[in-house]
Amino acid sequence: MSIVKETLLHLLRRKWKLILVVGLFGTALVATTYAYDVAGIIEAQNAALEAMGDGPVPMSQEEAEERGEALARGMVVRALFAVLSFFFSLGIVLVGMLMPSGVVANERSSGAIMLWAQHPMPLNRFYLHRYAGIQLANLTAQALFGVAAVLAVLPAGEFPATETGVFVRICLLGAVACAVSFATTALGIRRAAFLALAYYAASSLAATIITVGTQFGATGTAKMILDALPFVIFPEAAIGDFVNGFESGVAWDWKATGMVLYHFALWTGIAWLGLIRIERKPLRL
Repeated sequence: MSIVKETLLHLLRRKWKLILVVGLFGTALVATTYAYDVAGIIEAQNAALEAMGDGPVPMSQEEAEERGEALARGMVVRALFAVLSFFFSLGIVLVGMLMPSGVVANERSSGAIMLWAQHPMPLNRFYLHRYAGIQLANLTAQALFGVAAVLAVLPAGEFPATETGVFVRICLLGAVACAVSFATTALGIRRAAFLALAYYAASSLAATIITVGTQFGATGTAKMILDALPFVIFPEAAIGDFVNGFESGVAWDWKATGMVLYHFALWTGIAWLGLIRIERKPLRL
């Protein structure tokens, strides 16, 4: 059995519980969107809030009570949807980050790497084959999450407009998260998933800073920093722009396409360099 296939089957056997938990959040999200018209509730709430902002509207006490109850129910449903969406989205990234399981760093620390060093295949190529199996297992799980997201009736404006866009976005998020985590462990850093998660959180903060800075028209050094940040942070915004191209009538964003490919190449290159370094000195002395 090939290294890729063996790694794929091994990870699916080990990680099925994690995949199941995230899948349950996805299933709950689907059930919520079918049980309640979440998109309609959000739209009605926004319209009601706008009407209230324009000033008091004459209505009877009974109409006021009905509107209040409808708004209260809507807030509960909206909060439930937000919680499920958050944990489902976070789970997608976590599965990608936990798939490598610190494989290189842990085996180097325990000395098990010396078993693989005796393999006729060079050590760096051996681990790259395992990485291919890891990504296949990861994408298998992400595809299941993508199907769940496609089945859900998601509100317009908060998610890609097309089903293809929703599916591809989830697969890309999980694939990049896996690439970041594997590159981290290939550098010999243990608990790579936690470091990758910290990187993801910091990237979300940096993306907010980019948005605010762009809105306020940053200039000079600040603008140069904001322009450079997308090349080093997790490319969630670029993935969103990339999948928008699947919508009919929307021009393909080649800049976003290049940014997504750049990040895959960047983290694969970092992993390869880390493996070359470890191949020269497999054990940490």
